[in-house]
Amino acid sequence: MTILYSWLKEFVEFDYTPAELQERLTMLGLEVAGVERIGGAPASLDGVVVGEVLSAEKHPNADRLRICQVDLGQGEPVQIVCGAPNVAAGQKVPVATIGTTLQPWGKGPEAAFEIKEGKIRGERSAGMICAEDELGLGPGHDGILVLDPALVPGTPFASTLDLQEDYVLEVELTPNRVDAASHYGVARDLAALLRKPVRLPDPGIDPASLSRPNPIPVSIQDGSRCKRYSSIHIEGVTVAESPAWLRQRIEAIGLRPINNIVDVTNYVLHELGHPLHAFDAGQLRGGQIVVRTPAGDEPFVTLDQTERTLKAGEDLMICDAERPLCIAGVMGGLNSGVTAETRSIFLESAYFEPGTVRRSARRMGLSTDSSWRFERGADPNMTVTAALRAAGLILQVAGGTASQVSDVRLADFPPKPVALSVSKAHRLIGKAIPREEIIGILRALEIGVEEDAGGDLLHLLVPPYRVDVHRDVDVLEDLLRVYGYNSVEIPALMSQTLVFRQRQDRFRLRELYASQLSAAGFYEILNNSLTRKSLGNESAVHLLNPLSEDLGIMRQSMLHGVLETLRHNQNRQEEDLAVYEFGKTYARTEHGFREHEWMALAVSGLRHPMHWEVKPGASGLGTVAREAERILRWFGLSGELAECEDPEFDYGMQVITGGRQLLRYGKTAGALAKRYDLRQDVYYLLLDWEYLLECYSTADPQYQEIPLYPMVQRDLSLLLDRGVPFAELRRLAQAAAPELIRSARLHDVYQGKNIPEGKKSYLISLELRDSRQTLSDKQVDQAMQQVIAALKRGAGAEIRTS
Repeated sequence: MTILYSWLKEFVEFDYTPAELQERLTMLGLEVAGVERIGGAPASLDGVVVGEVLSAEKHPNADRLRICQVDLGQGEPVQIVCGAPNVAAGQKVPVATIGTTLQPWGKGPEAAFEIKEGKIRGERSAGMICAEDELGLGPGHDGILVLDPALVPGTPFASTLDLQEDYVLEVELTPNRVDAASHYGVARDLAALLRKPVRLPDPGIDPASLSRPNPIPVSIQDGSRCKRYSSIHIEGVTVAESPAWLRQRIEAIGLRPINNIVDVTNYVLHELGHPLHAFDAGQLRGGQIVVRTPAGDEPFVTLDQTERTLKAGEDLMICDAERPLCIAGVMGGLNSGVTAETRSIFLESAYFEPGTVRRSARRMGLSTDSSWRFERGADPNMTVTAALRAAGLILQVAGGTASQVSDVRLADFPPKPVALSVSKAHRLIGKAIPREEIIGILRALEIGVEEDAGGDLLHLLVPPYRVDVHRDVDVLEDLLRVYGYNSVEIPALMSQTLVFRQRQDRFRLRELYASQLSAAGFYEILNNSLTRKSLGNESAVHLLNPLSEDLGIMRQSMLHGVLETLRHNQNRQEEDLAVYEFGKTYARTEHGFREHEWMALAVSGLRHPMHWEVKPGASGLGTVAREAERILRWFGLSGELAECEDPEFDYGMQVITGGRQLLRYGKTAGALAKRYDLRQDVYYLLLDWEYLLECYSTADPQYQEIPLYPMVQRDLSLLLDRGVPFAELRRLAQAAAPELIRSARLHDVYQGKNIPEGKKSYLISLELRDSRQTLSDKQVDQAMQQVIAALKRGAGAEIRTS
């Protein structure tokens, strides 16, 4: 939000410099991101002085040039060659002296040029008599500027101009501070800090003097969405360009002037914070205004010339007797706007229910200055004040006569009662602020205070424009903003009680494990927990007010977000990926909503970057299998490895602990990879993080000696029936040589080309070790023969040699 320094001064008296004001507002909770100087004399006018043309003779070598003798107030006149057709003796003119750098109008710094002494067609020239565009003051280039004859030669040219210096402050509001989304709103906070009154602008119109009744009646058919509708009818207006003062202020805060009527509504919006809308009263059919929702879905063309669909019973509309004119609080219709032919206007100043405006704006993809304020909560008690202020300005800049204010009010908007304990305030703030000072600050914030005689409580009445203040702690936040965070001293002595906690800190545990993954070369990612409706099923949690069609439900699977991340990177030539994500999935159950936390991990492409010293290896099932083993080892858990039938996998494995799946991993289904246009295989692991925390034990760790004798590894490629689980193969292998087989790992699974129907290929890796001696080749070969025989006999396995 943009605040103009001079405009703010009209509401509250202060003497802060712009830099000091930036600091004060930031400490008040209204962070100022930057301050920019506008107006005033541009730096390019330094070195430009008033000169008097003593003579202007024709150049001997050019018909369109004049040789001028110019008095610059320095004694001897200087000679300047000038090509302007209107230069003449006796004129007072702006002269850029030697060394001056000019920046032409409408051009960037790269177009700036320095005035140097030189010769033009053989005649010496020591300066430049300037036109408007050459000075950067406007587009004019018909001739040189001719100044007031009373000016004295040598006077700095900038001092002759009425150029008012001002400053623009960019205030970054937090979402809860819609009450400060205007000059008046910011001034209220500043006035509270200074303990000075805040001034509302003079509306320029006396309500008591308005005798003509408003000829356009208002009917509110949906009182739950519109609780107040104030309006004024103004006839005899002349729609034209706004006067200079109004245009300059509108432009200074970053808006584009349109016409005097629309500019006034924008001006009042940024002045008082209340949105307004001006209708062409001559275009109202039936001479009335009806506030209602559509009876059925119907098209509607907004001011941006885009056709949108109105939803029956949902979108609150401002209508005449026959048709919709405006989406309430969002944007007007194409057929209701003010044009050059408009002669009378109907000025709307209403209060709309925030949720209604928010839903309509989000569904239609519209975000306007009005909707931003209405959907966060406008001030319901500001409607008449804003209408009168706008009407007074319209009469000033567009003429006409105004009717009485029509105010249809379906509800009262009383202040909110809040009880504040002074002792609680002292405890939470960390300092005993005097009771009288607390009361003074609250009243400066326009919060009513009724003291409990001799008691601890203060009974407060919070104005309705403070939509974010409902509890005593909200009031304390406001109190501390104005009192000053820096005014609460840090005590010289601080004490702390250390409490032993047996329970493992789940967040600390997650951080520790995440650091292990990051150290192993994985990158942490964070995906949106909202996703497309097409990815949901009957148990999906749908949003009542989705941000967009693509973000309509809460995610039910971690995999789709991971695949989108891989695709995003792949499309940017980053194909060797290893990522992980902690997140939650959501579902609707018969007992209500359920959320569950997971850790997802995926690899694709080469496991290590290309390097001349290292042979590249592709990520595979073994990569995620090793991560599964590391998870069990790191958390001190054990489990049973079994095959996993899951639509997310072409083939996969799972670890069962305590009769429940702890994690699963495998090769992502080819159909899914194809849907996301992934060119490489993706291997995926999903860990049930919540169940892992349940299983995690804080018992003392178990230790074992480092083996004294080396391990031998042998790989077997097996052809099996699809129904044979890996767990059975591992059991048979270990039973065949129990003294030597230490582990059996699954490295790869393949089904497809060159594999018979109903079969699958397993690549398993066996580790053999004798705790008493180094194994000989004969012992290893004998053990492997026993294993092969057991696998053939017990699982019908065939040994593949290619």
